[in-house]
Amino acid sequence: MEQAYVHLLHLLAGHPEWMLTVVFLAAFLEAVAVIGTFIPGSTAMFLAGALTGTGSLGLGWVLAWAIAGAVAGDGLSFWLGSRYKSRIVRLWPFSRHPEVLDAGYRFFRKHGAKSVVLARFVGPLRAIVPVVAGMLGMPPVRFYAMNVLSALLWAPAHILPGVVFGASVLLAGAVSFRLVVILALLVASIWLSYRAAALLLSHAHAWSNAAGRHLGSWACRHPGPLGRAARRLLDPEAPDATSILVASLIVLACGALFFGILEDVITGDPITHVDQSVYRFMQSVRTPWGDAVLAGLATLGSTGTLAALIVAVTLWMTWERRWRTIGYWLAAVVFSQMLIFALQLAMQRAAPNGLMTQAYVFPSNHVAAAVIVYGFLAFLLARRVGMLEGVFVVTATTLVVILVALAGVYFGGYWLSDAIGGAALAYMWVAIVALSAIVRHPEPPPARRWMPAIMLGVVLASVGVQSGLGMMAAPPGAAAALPLAHVTQQQWTHSVWKQLPCYRSDMGGDRKEPLTLQWVSDGESLRRQLRDEGWLEGTDLSAHSLLSLASPDVPATALPVLPKLNNGVPSSLVFMRPGGTRNQRDVLRFWPSGYAVDNGTSAMPLWVGSIAHERLSRASWPLNLVRVDRQFSSYETGVKPGGNSGVTVVATESCHGVPVSLLASVAQ
Repeated sequence: MEQAYVHLLHLLAGHPEWMLTVVFLAAFLEAVAVIGTFIPGSTAMFLAGALTGTGSLGLGWVLAWAIAGAVAGDGLSFWLGSRYKSRIVRLWPFSRHPEVLDAGYRFFRKHGAKSVVLARFVGPLRAIVPVVAGMLGMPPVRFYAMNVLSALLWAPAHILPGVVFGASVLLAGAVSFRLVVILALLVASIWLSYRAAALLLSHAHAWSNAAGRHLGSWACRHPGPLGRAARRLLDPEAPDATSILVASLIVLACGALFFGILEDVITGDPITHVDQSVYRFMQSVRTPWGDAVLAGLATLGSTGTLAALIVAVTLWMTWERRWRTIGYWLAAVVFSQMLIFALQLAMQRAAPNGLMTQAYVFPSNHVAAAVIVYGFLAFLLARRVGMLEGVFVVTATTLVVILVALAGVYFGGYWLSDAIGGAALAYMWVAIVALSAIVRHPEPPPARRWMPAIMLGVVLASVGVQSGLGMMAAPPGAAAALPLAHVTQQQWTHSVWKQLPCYRSDMGGDRKEPLTLQWVSDGESLRRQLRDEGWLEGTDLSAHSLLSLASPDVPATALPVLPKLNNGVPSSLVFMRPGGTRNQRDVLRFWPSGYAVDNGTSAMPLWVGSIAHERLSRASWPLNLVRVDRQFSSYETGVKPGGNSGVTVVATESCHGVPVSLLASVAQ
């Protein structure tokens, strides 16, 4: 996996003109009428930004080509509208879908010249509004002023997040490729949540209209009770018919998904093999940092957070005097948990990590509870805010559910199919309850545009309290620190040193830089002795050191020194010293070996260490990237103990061709 990732970056980095051409064409075609609907320009911009963040492309060139493409694409659409005017409505696809141009007309009449800027950020209208502006005779000078302004805003908005992601991947990859995997999973969850919410909300009206036409045709052919109910549902005088149809479709889709998963789990179909593969993969990428991050994210679905939201929504509905909604809310929570508990007793499926929970896990009541609370909250908020706010509300709640489910699968609290089954059942139940609420109370509720901010505050406060109480620790099952094995100095120098690895290993079996040092010392003595030789404590990650990554003139020693993993364990001690120039530095890292060397009176831990020579590269403004100089001989220990250094060289051995120095503090 790591080799494929590196190969992809090298392929694109070796041909930057390809990516810059893709950037221009994506920005250009996305803004062209009709064609722009099918071009994933935003994805191309994000990818270009990610490559910029890794140092493969220059940020200035990427922004310049993206802006040029966006201006040219909108300019072509404007020219088409000005040139052909009324004839455009007779061309495909506008002849078959006149509502597309109608939406552009309404948007342009509502916002005027500003619509050229605003539409750039609205997918369905991005390639339509420039055509409409040309058809309605907008002055070219005014259009191109708005066009250039929109491109200047649009390009950084889509490229800079990719730059941040690419730099994060680069930093994470320097520490451990496992962190790249976890980071990619989190970013993919955010992106998929946003795209799914935007797709659902932007197409809900069109889908409901199509479903309404088919349902109306069926109702006309069936005059019975079901047909009459369908005709009442489709009555244009009935408010919120779109929401009713969407909720009905969610019930059908989630019901089909749940019963499909249930059948596969009962019969042991291939999904159970997928469960095993996903679980083994998650365990292979586990790290202490990944445990800490996902344990924190899991707090979003903890009992304390969900209880806080239930209380907050109950108080909110009490303030609005919506007593039936409170009943729906509480019934949804209680009944769903009772149903899932009954299903778990019937299925009796054990969790992959028995240390984490002894309960049955299909379907996952943890995921279901998060879906019930956040899903019903999204329903209440989406009916009280505008379309844009609704997209963010649905995106945020969906993302929370995905992260909670991901954390549970990561820690082995349940299988992947348990999470999917629990989510499908809970979303089906949320849709049923929401459908009942809409049918009984079809009148639009009062607008509450400030309520999403209040609910966000409730979530953040709950998570903050749990963090302060120390409730974000990784659940049982994470690798616990083993006690040190005590050996004598003679055993160390004769046999134990051979049992320690010759190379650092990030993932199982991979080979990184050689481990050229074995040092017996307590942490404080080791720090003091290295300081006496000119080594400095490595710069920690902080706001100041991270800002130095974008400084125009900064020495290599001012940049943060990233810890690295050895078999999943981060380096405990990190030191650096200036190199031959201000753009170079030497970095020394130590990991615990699992041994302590006993001389008869005391025992000190045995550390294994590696040295790397790093060189500062500013090839990709505005990022300062520190890369390992592969031409530097990493066999140099970088430690030259003298008579007064407090360090003795016990032995110098060869570990499969790697010179290894065995060092000990004098006190040892």
